[in-house]
Amino acid sequence: MRNLALCTALVALTACPAEDPSTTDSPTTDQTTSGPTTDGTDGTDTTAGPTTDEPPTGTTNEPPTGTTEEPTGTGTTDTTTGAACEGIDDIPGIDESGCTPLASDYQPRENNSADDEWPECVSDMGPYTLVDNPPSTIARIVAYENIADLLWRKADPTPEDFTAARNEYVLPEGLESRLVRREDLHYDPIPEAEWDPQVDADKQCTVVALADKYPERCVGPSGMKPLVDEAFAAGQAGEGDANIHAARIHGGLLWFLYLSVYKEANTCATVAPKDCDSAWAYYTGGEPIDAGIGMAAEVTAISSNANDRIHDGIMAVRCWRDVAQDMGMYPLLDALPGDQQDLFEQGWEQLDQSLHRGYAVIIRDHMQQYVDAACSSAETNVIWAFLQVAGPVLGREAEERDAANAAVLSGLWSADGPTPQDVTAGIAALDAIFPCP
Repeated sequence: MRNLALCTALVALTACPAEDPSTTDSPTTDQTTSGPTTDGTDGTDTTAGPTTDEPPTGTTNEPPTGTTEEPTGTGTTDTTTGAACEGIDDIPGIDESGCTPLASDYQPRENNSADDEWPECVSDMGPYTLVDNPPSTIARIVAYENIADLLWRKADPTPEDFTAARNEYVLPEGLESRLVRREDLHYDPIPEAEWDPQVDADKQCTVVALADKYPERCVGPSGMKPLVDEAFAAGQAGEGDANIHAARIHGGLLWFLYLSVYKEANTCATVAPKDCDSAWAYYTGGEPIDAGIGMAAEVTAISSNANDRIHDGIMAVRCWRDVAQDMGMYPLLDALPGDQQDLFEQGWEQLDQSLHRGYAVIIRDHMQQYVDAACSSAETNVIWAFLQVAGPVLGREAEERDAANAAVLSGLWSADGPTPQDVTAGIAALDAIFPCP
């Protein structure tokens, strides 16, 4: 794990917190790729996914913003008053001015990579160059956007909205088909000796006994699936607070996207070269760097710098895939010499670090929203429902980097309706652990 310098100020104590501004970095522009076809799939599946005739844009003309995603909802109004925020200093805005890439990082936006340590490759001039056909992953991110419009981008979604959203979720070869088998590659794999010989290697987590035995690795079936299914069922039945159910679905699906980018970047090297395209599509939805949908839009609304650095990491893996080819053929990682294996690990790690930071700024933004709402006596239950799902996802990496601040966060996520002071302290801990992309 890399040692990262702190780029954000920690919190002192005096008045109610201000809005958290996004950075002013101007990302570079890609060219838009063509829409998805039925040829590409994520992982090693061969079943075709949904098709679109034009590049996906979701169902709205505007990308989601980082500060207006969760509706105010109709749950119980929090009774916190402004007086409860006395002694809380303004929460500092995101400051990435001191953040610089590592010397080992691939930097295609700086002089087209001419000054970094990476060899010349197809990614140097941009935009992203497909290894294969446009992946069916793009349609999954379009579905994510449609679900967002039906659920967490509106106030008080109806049971009919939840039914329509679930229809998007369960499309053939869609989000559900991958979420139910998603593995977190940050954890050790299931020992091959325990695999079910009747099940494909990339679907071992669908074996119930293995998912139960290795829940951290098999995070899709053990963690994501139960909470998403439960929230959909409650929303369709009209039980409880619809906005809370929508927030929990948002947290679960965002968690899935975050891990999917990392997973596909690995299987691009180890299983199927075209998975490089799926890594790119899981983050951007197949759109240019400055116009991504899905997770990319949520990151960009808060920190364009974090978005750019994730894109650099995706391009690093694609660059490696180009360098490690032989006349148009793409050997898998274990067939390559050690220096090319090391270069892959370098690019994959660059992507991992930037993904942590991009995901962290989304969590931070919702924490800021929670403090702002609590300090103005607004309802906080919906925001907290999202945070209790999405926040703990960073726990493993946080513990590796900074055990003391990780403990602050783990204690926060287990709280029921924390105070503004608690969440402000959590923002300081998050900034200390994940300071730079």
